[in-house]
Amino acid sequence: MTDCIPLVISGAPRSGTSLLYNLFDGHSHVAWLVDEGYLFEYLHDLGPTGTAVFLDAMPNDMEHLVAGLRDRQVIPPLHEPYRQSKQRGSISEIEIAAHWDECAFRSALAKSRGDGVADLWRRLVLACLAGTGTPPKPFACLKSPDYGKSLRAATDLIPQARGIVIVRDPLHAIDSLKRSRELRGEKLLSWPQLALNIRAFQEMLERVDGAPQERVTWMRYETLIAEPDSAMRGLARWLGIPFEDCLLKPTMHGRNWPGISSFEPTNGIETAPAERPVQSLTGEEQALIRKHLVAFRERFGYDA
Repeated sequence: MTDCIPLVISGAPRSGTSLLYNLFDGHSHVAWLVDEGYLFEYLHDLGPTGTAVFLDAMPNDMEHLVAGLRDRQVIPPLHEPYRQSKQRGSISEIEIAAHWDECAFRSALAKSRGDGVADLWRRLVLACLAGTGTPPKPFACLKSPDYGKSLRAATDLIPQARGIVIVRDPLHAIDSLKRSRELRGEKLLSWPQLALNIRAFQEMLERVDGAPQERVTWMRYETLIAEPDSAMRGLARWLGIPFEDCLLKPTMHGRNWPGISSFEPTNGIETAPAERPVQSLTGEEQALIRKHLVAFRERFGYDA
């Protein structure tokens, strides 16, 4: 596979995956797929023996194939305009519409199925790019804030795949998640969900440390927003791609994108999120996080 190499950006929710992802928009060596896609998360959850089941389950009938891809968001739903959530607590009402050619998408999708995950990935990406009228590039970038699941599956299943995990102090990431859900009034981070969230951070550490180290790197969110130039230059060197100005400007289809935060409009790379104190977590909840995420916080350089 000479192009469309998977470049998966992953991490925990509220840890900077959107910011890092939007910095790759427009790069000459990176095909950018706009929204989240869950192909590799499904493959991770199915496990090694379930990959063959997933591949065999894909129907030959085009209508059923496309319906499944979109219903489960196996690939980003590029046929629809990208929207930030309009629920209470989300600040962006902006809608970004891109060129979309459904016939070109389906024509590319109808080509040979191939035999494995790498062939499936390439087939899906080329169909997406055909739909948007975008030429293939060496890398195809996908964001999946699923605690490293997609990153691990991609690098395990496709030898050329690369992964970047962006990490944030769990105290602030979980606090941001709790606060955003309180604003929306749904899926509140009560104690059972908090326990699951803490365990998910533990599992992310296990996934990152178990991945092929030469093809996976990690970045602290706090470092990215404090030193964006050196951070993104380092990532470009690691990927073997040229540094370009777009790597310092979060955009959506080349347009400035103020929807990085759920709390207020953003203007480029901002340091304000790292300066906010913990606001929603109680003292008891903070102590619980510190107790059970000692290894995570030590591994990524946060105070224990």
